[in-house]
Order: sequence, then structure tokens, then C-alpha cells
Amino acid sequence: MQPGKSKVRVSRYDPKRDQLIRIFQSIFIALLCGFAYWYGSNRGGLHTDGVRQRNVVLEKQTRVLQEQNSELRQRLTLVESARKMDREAVNRVRLLVKQLEDEKEDLLKELSFFKGIMAPEDNATGVRVASLSLLAGREPGHYHLRLVISQVQRNNPFLKGTLSVSLLGEKAGKAETLELSQLVEDDLDVKNLGFRYFQALPTDKEYLDFTLPDGFQPAEIKVLVQITSGVKQKFESVYQWHQELAKDVRENDEDGE
Repeated sequence: MQPGKSKVRVSRYDPKRDQLIRIFQSIFIALLCGFAYWYGSNRGGLHTDGVRQRNVVLEKQTRVLQEQNSELRQRLTLVESARKMDREAVNRVRLLVKQLEDEKEDLLKELSFFKGIMAPEDNATGVRVASLSLLAGREPGHYHLRLVISQVQRNNPFLKGTLSVSLLGEKAGKAETLELSQLVEDDLDVKNLGFRYFQALPTDKEYLDFTLPDGFQPAEIKVLVQITSGVKQKFESVYQWHQELAKDVRENDEDGE
């Protein structure tokens, strides 16, 4: 071969061979695609089955937790009901104890009262004012009064007589006397006496309610007792209005404590 001349390569062209190659390539690609589809389907199916199994397990666990939660709620309801019943029982016991203490205090007061009537400290005999209590009401000029007349004798005969309670004071600068029987709000007999040991005014444990006229300034309470049958006698006791009012205020404060 002479210098300067190009080399030329001659290839043999075989159309059948090329066609076979293309056919094999197509078959390989088809098989590869089919394998990929099959593999993907199997993997997806396995994953779906795993998810379904996990869902079944989770559903069972959920049902168990719901049942446990329901049981715990029922137990909590029972516990709260028991605690409520316990609190109510404790409150009932406390209320009962308070009532018993109040009853005991009332009985002690009554016992002290009866001892004072039947065996006074000064050992004096005869008819007397055993107690006088004066309380201010809630409204201005409104008051409550309780009076007890008693006798201390060896044989304690039944006594009859009259009682007069007067309020001494002034109105518009002038002295004035008011009869309690004209001021009481209830239609009660506050004048006649009839007793063997004592008589309370009023007869129960309550107080006489009365209202002072506008402008009246009370200063004294005068109690006049006249025994007309049994052992005849007459006595008069005078009490300072403001002293008796202040005394009962102090006693109420002590009772409240």
C-alpha cells in the first residue's frame, strides 16, 4: 500500500442476523417487564397482607383497651359514689354531734335555771324575779323580753296574783310610763299569775316581742308583783334598761363563742 492513501474496512452485512438480534432483544425486554410486574405484584401483596394483619392486631388491642377503660370508669364511679356516701355520713355525724352538743348546752342552762329557782344563792325565801332578759330586735325600736317569777318556800303553796311590767323613760323631754301589756305584739295574758314553783312570761321558751313608740327613750323597767292568794305579799323590782340590754348582749356573745 502506498503512502498517503486511506485504509478502507469492508464489513459484511447480514440482514437475517440483525433481525434475530432485534427479536432476542424484544423477547428479553418483554421477559424483563413481565418479571418486574410479577415481582412488584408479589411484594405489594405481601405488604398488603402485613398491613391487614397489623390492623387486625390493632383492632383487637383497641377493643381490649376500650373494655379496660370502661371497667376503670365503672370502678371510678363506684369509688366516687363511695366517697360521696362517706362524706354524707361524716356530715350527718357532725350534724348529729352538733345537735347533741346544743341539746346538752340547753339542758345545762335549764338545770342551772332550775337550781337557781329552787335553791337560790342568797337562800332567801319568798316570791322573787328569778330572771329578766332583754334583747334588741333587728328593727329599730323592736325588743324582746323574757321574765321569770319564782317562789322559794318550804311547802311551796300554789300562788295567784297579778303582774305589772312598766317601762319608765321620757318623750320630748317629759317623763312617761308605758305598760308592757299595751306594747306586746301578741294577744297574751301578761298580767295574771298562777304558779307553785315559777311562772315564765311568756310561758314557753320564747320572748315577748314589743315595739317602743317613736321618740320614747326608755330608762328603767319596773316589775310589780302582787300575790293575792296563798301567801299574800307584794314586791317591786326596778332594772336599768341599758344595763340589762348590755348584759344580755354579752351573754349572747359568750354563747356564740
